Amino acid sequence: MSETGEVNPAWRQWRAAAEELARAAGTLTRRMLAAPRQVQHKGFRDVVTDADFAAQQLITDGIRQRFPHHGCWAEEENPDLPTEGPVRWLIDPIDGTSNYARGIPNYCVSIATSVEEQVVAGVIYDPMTDELFSALRGQGCTLNGQPVTVSAVNDLGDAIVALDWGRRRPVRAASATTLPRIVHRVKTLRAIGSSALTLAWVAAGRIDVHITYELGAWDIAAGQLMIREAGGSVTTAAGAPLPLSARTSCVSSNGLLHGTVLGLLRGIEVGEE
Repeated sequence: MSETGEVNPAWRQWRAAAEELARAAGTLTRRMLAAPRQVQHKGFRDVVTDADFAAQQLITDGIRQRFPHHGCWAEEENPDLPTEGPVRWLIDPIDGTSNYARGIPNYCVSIATSVEEQVVAGVIYDPMTDELFSALRGQGCTLNGQPVTVSAVNDLGDAIVALDWGRRRPVRAASATTLPRIVHRVKTLRAIGSSALTLAWVAAGRIDVHITYELGAWDIAAGQLMIREAGGSVTTAAGAPLPLSARTSCVSSNGLLHGTVLGLLRGIEVGEE
């Protein structure tokens, strides 16, 4: 925002474009979900489908047509796609591909814009429920146009906590170490299978805490803005600010439970392979 508190009009333009493209990509992936999938393996426990590529192409083409000088940093590598520019778009065409590839309807499209490593607009669209989560820096977070806030749960014993498992062995080991520290302290645990969608649910007050030990910038960019704009907290597992340039752990919460959760995670680190 400017010193007068006014929002940069360009931010609104970028968010409007992100909302339009997220809906279009979501419609495409929903239509493709019923057809047989072409699934490739990028690595151990790491898959990508033809729908990921199709949705990413739709989004990046739309961005390049509207903002040809902007950079696009997308999950599926594309050497023809410029990643640098005065504005960088962070794109996950299908967050929750393992769910999607098996027909499990928990996935989303995530698009964010950043300026000088600061996210200013973020959109997450759930095609299966037609829910559009949207945030603009300094302007709060909305769900289908209506303001949302994080939950008011202040006792860990009443909290719904989401714990991701990741793909790499050291990441899973960190999650496995976390489990006994929290399992008897919380109301219940969930593994949603889409980190970006889970972050949106934290912002909307559906989930109270989300813990994950390895995410990319495209996974967290939109969701972390939403949570902050909805009144919550987002840090690494060590309590540091989230980086946008490297894979990172991520703990998000309604803010009221953040210190308690970080205390329970103290000393847990992701080791080497």
